Amino acid sequence: MPNTIPVFKGKNRFLPGAEFLRNPFEFTVKRSHEMGDFYMMPFLLRKIFVITNHEAVAHVLTKNQKNYRKSPAYRQLRLAIGTGLVTSEGEFWRSQRRLVQPAFYKTQLEELFKGMAVVAGKYIAELHEKTKRGEPLDASKEMMEATARIVLKTLFSTEDTADINEMYRVMMDAQDYLVYRTVKPYMIPFTYLNGSHRKFKRDIAWFNRYIFDLIEKRRHDPNPPNDLLTMLLTSKDEDTGQAMSDQALRDEAVTLFAAGHETSATALSWALWLLSNHPDVVQKMRGEIAAVLGDRMPGFEDLRKLTYTMQVIQEVMRLYPPGFAIGRQPLAEDEILGVKIPLNAIMFISIAAMQRDPRYWERPHDFFPEHFNPDVEKERPKLAYMPFGAGPRMCIGNHFALMEMQLLLALLVRDFDFEMVEGHPVEPEPLITLKPKYGILMRVRPAGKLAAAS
Repeated sequence: MPNTIPVFKGKNRFLPGAEFLRNPFEFTVKRSHEMGDFYMMPFLLRKIFVITNHEAVAHVLTKNQKNYRKSPAYRQLRLAIGTGLVTSEGEFWRSQRRLVQPAFYKTQLEELFKGMAVVAGKYIAELHEKTKRGEPLDASKEMMEATARIVLKTLFSTEDTADINEMYRVMMDAQDYLVYRTVKPYMIPFTYLNGSHRKFKRDIAWFNRYIFDLIEKRRHDPNPPNDLLTMLLTSKDEDTGQAMSDQALRDEAVTLFAAGHETSATALSWALWLLSNHPDVVQKMRGEIAAVLGDRMPGFEDLRKLTYTMQVIQEVMRLYPPGFAIGRQPLAEDEILGVKIPLNAIMFISIAAMQRDPRYWERPHDFFPEHFNPDVEKERPKLAYMPFGAGPRMCIGNHFALMEMQLLLALLVRDFDFEMVEGHPVEPEPLITLKPKYGILMRVRPAGKLAAAS
């Protein structure tokens, strides 16, 4: 006989998945502790399986990954980013992955780091000027600006402030719209009546014109810059010799822009908030940064020496993973751990709950960078920590994102003190990424000045 698993029924017997839908981050972290690492809840005409069991996760993401496609939520994303690596499937995805992969080889990352460091240095200098005003700053907005500038520089070789501001606005508005459609699919018809769909289409049309214009100019540039766009333009499939079409280039460029700054910015925002409450960690980071860098800008080879800084970033992404879950849907009926998986099931892999599982983490809900000491890390199952996913579809830009975060966080901690504005609420909001719902309002001053001013 097939095995059975716990069923979450909830308070709303007509819609037991309502609590999950309102806040899947909070729900799965809490309920997985109560329900176990593999449970189910009925939702409308579907069954949602919430998974934190490592064997089940490996089955879906690696062992039988060909039987699983992206869940329906990803289809909404296609309205904005098209069929880039995040949303594409099957042979087209495999072909695109082969074309994009060389852009993230170590030699290319080293080249991209040079432009990244230039932008980071300029941003830090501008932040020093902002602190002179004495006004609180929203760390989440600051990090979005900093990472957007880095990604535009490394992706398109542009530092135009107007472009950055408009692209940021378009992507934020598009995210709000797509999350609304995902969480409230029954309201989609009304988006065509209240003007929100028309606004979304106008914004995406602007984005498309901007990207296609860049592609056209780059194709005819006799001395193109060595950025990600040039790499994508010149990449050819090893088997067929075929290059990307303009539409495929557009989709990958938008995907890289959206994912490349959103993930890093969100993680850095949570990092500054956590560090503001842990001065002991800040002091340890500063000791390492002083020993490795002194007052100079980091070089690419310095990153591997900033080991504790990387542990801090890893711990931030354990507690508040920007990509807090992975959704999959079976292409054919399946069986996992003896449990029958129907065709219309949604497999919800809660990265957030896995990374707070007390079986694998000494202090599961505390900010404790020592979780990533090498001797501790090697004793932990590989899938206990997977902020960039796992299997063939693991995030292709993970090393780019970590490099970006390590660079910025080292400079921010070395140069500034961060203190939360008293009474400002900080609450995770699971949208496409795990954002701070009300921002993170902080007093930012040159290092050592906050203590003197208090």
